[in-house]
Amino acid sequence: MTDQSRDGILHPGDGAGGERAAEYAFDVTGRPSALRLRERLDRLGAGGNVLIVGDGLTGIETATEIAEARPALSVTLIARGELGARLSAGARAHLRRACDRLGITVVEHTSVEAVQATRVRCADGTTLASDATVWTAGFAVPPLATAAGLEVTGNGRIVVDRTMRSVSHPNVYAIGDSVHAIGDNGRPMPMSCASAGYTSRQAIEAIVGRLTGRTITHTKLVYTYNHISLGRRDGIMQSIDDEGRAEPTYQGGRKGAYLKAGILTMSLWATSHPTYGIPTLRRRLTPDAIAVAGLSRPATAAHRHHAR
Repeated sequence: MTDQSRDGILHPGDGAGGERAAEYAFDVTGRPSALRLRERLDRLGAGGNVLIVGDGLTGIETATEIAEARPALSVTLIARGELGARLSAGARAHLRRACDRLGITVVEHTSVEAVQATRVRCADGTTLASDATVWTAGFAVPPLATAAGLEVTGNGRIVVDRTMRSVSHPNVYAIGDSVHAIGDNGRPMPMSCASAGYTSRQAIEAIVGRLTGRTITHTKLVYTYNHISLGRRDGIMQSIDDEGRAEPTYQGGRKGAYLKAGILTMSLWATSHPTYGIPTLRRRLTPDAIAVAGLSRPATAAHRHHAR
């Protein structure tokens, strides 16, 4: 799991290592699974062991949130490589200080091969006791696109052109974690909430443009920051260069936490107000679009179709 990991984290049953993870591990891929984890943590007594497998953004945020909210528990974060390897040196040091402050044990350069009811087994044969194991070690794409016959990458992401249109099925558009889109820097957009915003904006421009016969505008496809919560009062905003590498500068501490909280608040508001910002300017559909819609004659005043 990389530090660019965000929304589409791997469910324990989706298969990137971790034998029996689906049976014994918890995840935070959605509200139901997060509530299930919370119920388990509520039942643990003081000193209960919580293991977080995966040190990408989701793993880091899960470990720090649990450690801050439940200081009586013993939290361990398992990293396949160096903790925060893709962050800048300053941000990595800030992350380590946060883990020390919250009492998080960090186990680096360790891969988990199997999850059992009360422990995990590592690749080197060692075992770590666990009363609750949280699996955050990677991404998976649902098999729908592959099953539907769309052209996909090796990991199941839909291959699209610059306008987010499937290269194999031109009437299909894809956005977010499911899409393999090339950004303005010539690199694939990472699976993240930020990428979802940029790819969805491009898809909307393309769909409206093609339906109304307008020139399709190419919107920005960029990835410039990683925002990481370290509990509720600390955070990191790491700037990213055009090559996808961490720049030396970062913003940490309370300001970093406030920035991340603002992003989350904005995202939640936008989710609950999905029609906000829809253009009010109306344009007529092209004849081809009308034909696709199933109209057998030119649109009249009574059958006028518009695209927003």
